[in-house]
Amino acid sequence: MLTQPATITPSAGLLASVAAWFWIDPTKVGHVAFLLIAHPPGRRPGESPQMVEARMRGLADALTLAEPAALLPDIGPRLFMHRESDALLRLDGCDYLLHVPIGGGWARFVCDGGTVTVVVGLDPLPVSSSLEVVDAYITERATQGRLLLGKTRADRPRHSIKPGAPPV
Repeated sequence: MLTQPATITPSAGLLASVAAWFWIDPTKVGHVAFLLIAHPPGRRPGESPQMVEARMRGLADALTLAEPAALLPDIGPRLFMHRESDALLRLDGCDYLLHVPIGGGWARFVCDGGTVTVVVGLDPLPVSSSLEVVDAYITERATQGRLLLGKTRADRPRHSIKPGAPPV
């Protein structure tokens, strides 16, 4: 019997330490915005790959992401655009929002109702990774089952939300 690796509920420290990459690609269903979230390698003394994976699985669980499949789960409207330059992602069971500085065409696409595929990588990825390295990471991890995904869209908050503040 296979056991699922442990997960750790996302903390403010984890949300502040992860890195994000974003882009828009044409797909079979039209253009889709992608948001990849991964943990940088070796950020804390004694941090093991298993600990990083448990934290990233916890993040993916809080977003209700799943393994790649023909049909991605719809994780509901969890994305808020703040001033069209910052994306704020709401996580279940977490007192904080994940803040990702974003701008340009990605923000416009999302604000205009475009679909966003959120991708959480279970393995570390250096913050300074080029687009080629990110593309290789996505390709390799997808075939290895090391990515968790879901689709979302932007939602307009009913109240003003500040990055790092608890959701309303």
